[in-house]
Order: sequence, then structure tokens, then C-alpha cells
Amino acid sequence: GYTGEDGFEIYCASDSAPALWKEILQAGEEERIVPCGLGARDTLRFEANLALYGQELSKTITPIEAGIGFAVKVNKDIPFIGQEVLRKQKEEGAPRKLVGIEMIDRGIPRHGYSVFSGEELIGEVTTGTQSPTLKKNIGLALIKKEFAEPGTEVIVEIRNKQLKAVVVKTPFYKRTGK
Repeated sequence: GYTGEDGFEIYCASDSAPALWKEILQAGEEERIVPCGLGARDTLRFEANLALYGQELSKTITPIEAGIGFAVKVNKDIPFIGQEVLRKQKEEGAPRKLVGIEMIDRGIPRHGYSVFSGEELIGEVTTGTQSPTLKKNIGLALIKKEFAEPGTEVIVEIRNKQLKAVVVKTPFYKRTGK
């Protein structure tokens, strides 16, 4: 599924949903099935480094910057909006790159928090949380490409405090075979 874990999406008539919900939970009792909400789903997709529109992709963040350039075919015969910008980014590299960050100092990076190198503003956090899987405070940040090398120390501004973080490889979590 989209979260990187086994799962299902079920579509049904809204008046059938409550009974179906109860039946699924009852049928899965022996397997210890538990419901989860959007917060849990978002954490799973984030730990697996799966982009979400409005976070890692937007009208100002290109798929190339977000690291999913494989999904963009810039040599189509039929022109599309943004084609030339995307072609240029594929050929020359994007000016920004989405990277993983792990907090060194105590603090949780959140969407929209500024990222610095010294006094220089180099980007911002797109998603961040305290990872229940990894027991670490981690985030994704869109930063200037020259600061994107794993091991690079950066500063995240959290509640007007400058806290240290380090650029790390993603995905943060990769499911291993059973």
C-alpha cells in the first residue's frame, strides 16, 4: 500500500460502512487487527519516504526536487505545463533537494519550520515527527542542493530556538521480508 506496509483500501456505500467496520474488526480479533487513523498512515508513509501532495510536492515543489523524477516524462510530444522547467531540472539538476534529517538536539521538526546552515536560510521542513518506529525525531526537508549530502549538519528553527540536526539517507524505514 501507499504506506509501505500491507493494507487495503475498501470502498462501499456510506450506510454499509459501520457494519463492515465492525465485521472487519471482529474477523481480525485473533490476528490482533487494530484500526489506525490518518496520523498513523502519515507517519508510515513519511518513514518510507513517500511524497504527499501539499507536503513534499506542491505547486512550488517539483517532482524532480521531491526525488520522484522517475514519474516525469519530459520528452512527450504533447507539451504540458512546466515541461521546460522539469526538462532543465532533469538535465542540470534541481536547485533544491528533498532530504531526510535526524535531530541531534532535542526537538521535533514540523512542516514549515525553517532550516539553516549557520545564518543562511537553506530550506524548510516538509514533514516531521517523533518516529514511533525508530524512536527518533526525524523530518524531510527541502533544502539547497549544496547542503544535501548525508552527514551535513544543519539547524532547524523550532519555536524560535536553533536546534542541530543532520542530513541522513532515506527512506528512514524500509520493510524487510517476512
